[in-house]
Amino acid sequence: MAGAPEKEKTEPLRIAVSARLRAYLDYLSRHTILGKSDSDVARYLLTQRLEEMIRTRYHETATPPADTAS
Repeated sequence: MAGAPEKEKTEPLRIAVSARLRAYLDYLSRHTILGKSDSDVARYLLTQRLEEMIRTRYHETATPPADTAS
């Protein structure tokens, strides 16, 4: 019988955001189903965006040009 897929191992990450963004994350945690806390909402949104970037291979199209300075 198939069970729930195993979750990937997670690692803590500390970030700093402006007071305005922190207030918005708090608002989203209280008025949406994105997460129960501002940290949960930030984790969800960051994960979604990074997964989209991986899926679209962002790192291949947004690589800065090689430094040609001598």
